[in-house]
Amino acid sequence: VVRWDRRGDRILFRSVSYSVVSDPSRPIARAVEASNNDTIIRAFDIKALGPEGKDTVVIDVTDLYTSDIFEMSAKTRLQASSMDRKRSFVEDALAFPTNIEIRATHTYTKRPDPPGRRQTGPPTPRRRFFRGMRAGSATLLMHYSMVKLPEKPMMPRLYDQRVGYFTVSQTDYGRDEQRAKQVRFITRWRLEKKDPNAKLSEPVKPIVYYIDSATPKKWIPYMIRGVNKWQVAFEKAGFKNAIIGKVAPTPEEDPEWHPEDARYSVIRWLPSDIPNASGPHVHDPRTGEILESDIQFYHNVQSLVRNWYFTQVGALDPRARQIPMPDDLMGELLEYVAAHEVGHTLGFQHNMKASSMYTLDQVRDPKWVSKMSHTPTMMDYSRFNYVAQPEDGIAIADLIPKVGPYDQWATMWGYKPIPGATSPDAEKATLNQWALEQDTKPWLRFTTGGRNPRGHDPGEQTEAVGDADAVRATELGLKNLKRVMEYLIPVTSKKGETWDELSTYYGSVLGQWVREMNHVANIVGGFDSQQKHAGQEGPLYTPVSSKRQSDAVRFLVENAFNTPDYFIRQDILRRIEANGVLSRINNAQTRVLSSLLNTARLGRIIEQNSMDGNGAYRVTSFLSDVRRGIWTELSEQSVRMDAYRRALQRSYMGIIDTRLNGSRAVSDDARALYRGELRTLDAELKAALQRASDQETRYHLQDCRDQIARILDPKFQPRSPAAGGGPAGRRGFYEALEAMEAETPEFCWPELIIRPDR
Repeated sequence: VVRWDRRGDRILFRSVSYSVVSDPSRPIARAVEASNNDTIIRAFDIKALGPEGKDTVVIDVTDLYTSDIFEMSAKTRLQASSMDRKRSFVEDALAFPTNIEIRATHTYTKRPDPPGRRQTGPPTPRRRFFRGMRAGSATLLMHYSMVKLPEKPMMPRLYDQRVGYFTVSQTDYGRDEQRAKQVRFITRWRLEKKDPNAKLSEPVKPIVYYIDSATPKKWIPYMIRGVNKWQVAFEKAGFKNAIIGKVAPTPEEDPEWHPEDARYSVIRWLPSDIPNASGPHVHDPRTGEILESDIQFYHNVQSLVRNWYFTQVGALDPRARQIPMPDDLMGELLEYVAAHEVGHTLGFQHNMKASSMYTLDQVRDPKWVSKMSHTPTMMDYSRFNYVAQPEDGIAIADLIPKVGPYDQWATMWGYKPIPGATSPDAEKATLNQWALEQDTKPWLRFTTGGRNPRGHDPGEQTEAVGDADAVRATELGLKNLKRVMEYLIPVTSKKGETWDELSTYYGSVLGQWVREMNHVANIVGGFDSQQKHAGQEGPLYTPVSSKRQSDAVRFLVENAFNTPDYFIRQDILRRIEANGVLSRINNAQTRVLSSLLNTARLGRIIEQNSMDGNGAYRVTSFLSDVRRGIWTELSEQSVRMDAYRRALQRSYMGIIDTRLNGSRAVSDDARALYRGELRTLDAELKAALQRASDQETRYHLQDCRDQIARILDPKFQPRSPAAGGGPAGRRGFYEALEAMEAETPEFCWPELIIRPDR
């Protein structure tokens, strides 16, 4: 937030913060005002007075947009050295009643990095997605928007953790509490009834989204429907026609209309190969009032939804088994994406919780799904109903999420006027009463969000359908994936074309397999949670039962760690690559295994053991269940591991090596537990060596024992005889090992070190 202030013959351009506030009638208000010393970004000389005299002035702001001002600069993002003002200039400026839009060409320069310098540290989002410019020059187009805040602020509505809205935060020193109170308001549009007494009234000013002219004409009706889907939700809040989708007018129809005018919210179609869409909004930091929004549709979002839909429900909808998909299907998919992004611009966060509140029987019931959708909210990442089976008879139209019961209820909670309430605090009792409906209708629940790091609650999973029972849901999902595998070649066979689509679809199916397996992994060490406030019975967090956790590990052993042979198809793989299936399968399995052995997960299991005693899934049982599942062959009379199993077993040791010796090595009970597992495994490997049925397996077992020795003692690095200077060097090497053996009980001799006296 910025403000223009006059100080004598100069205009100061200041950065303003509303994060600290106070009731102006209280004594502390003056101290709060004094503590907010707004930063001066730039100072401008007054060039002339306007026709109204001293109250209007003219300044030259060109310098603001053509010089390197830190708060408005791309230099850091580009990792540039400096800006060249001779090659930087304003392109154009547009003024509208509530906003100013300026575009400027900026040229930056970057000196070559000194020899040997390289970027260090973890890959931040900026480094990952914007790696900076090369040495030399780079010219880019910068777009600056300045939107005027309302003269009369809207009355805000207090945030409640049980309902999923984006928020603005303030520290309020004016409240009569014995602490500095953080107050959060939800972000929402200002909707006021034309007829305050009517149960259902049109708003004074509806929310209108215009579909811009760059949108392909055949998709425009679907975009409009995606916007209008939310009308039913606003009717629950008492508003009729509160949200409307329209085609943007042509210059001939309305020469004053412009997509950059902040009075208009626009869905923009962008020529980008990014497979995504986004729904940001501009809001008033004082109240949370949403002022305008520009939803961004990247052209390649079509490929994203196409791949999802084929992979998840291609076995249920014959239309998905065509390339390209029919326009009616692609239109419905874009309509779904539009409705989801509109939801964000209405103030809604993602809600990953609600979908887990439906049972699998409900998700597979045609009547239930027709009325309630397979997920209660458009704002979950519960894409398409991959749990439904062909025999269930789910209508094709019901495979895609709708604006569901949570969306309608949450819209009511955030937008319904509360008569007689003249302050946010006066609304609180009513809002609390509405929130209590979640106790009797669990599908109205919202994820506990920021209170839970991702992965605590197996019901808060992304890309999941029916995750209240993730094991059974994944069993059903795997049936559909196996069906989809049979369609891969017929769908992607097009005379005269390459097999690129086959490669894409195969990778998408394998990725869905990983996703569903990780839904099961998240049961382990998990907590079922419900956000509750004082007055609601029961705890917020309940550990997942020991049986559910052990059943989840058993499922993963049988379905994820046993090689998924249905992906090893010569007719597919020989069409897309000369080799690589070993690494494909290993990478997929390793992602699941790494998730299962996640450090945070192990920590939760250890803590559950300490708090819940015998009722918890024992951490030693968990680790031994995993070990035995990865190394099943060691208990057989004839020991043989094929290449897929050997690769998985190496991944197992690599993960433990990282946990023990990586940059973020564990230092609590996990260290002793992992080391204990390795010693047990080493003993089993030693015993199994005599029962190895082939040379590859024998070498593998020997190598694994060597790896364990190195993991348990990373300082142990065998030297070659040349490095040690002949026999004397070797003798010193063995002596050092014997000293380590005497001093370290857990030391074991690597199998491939051949001692001259043994």
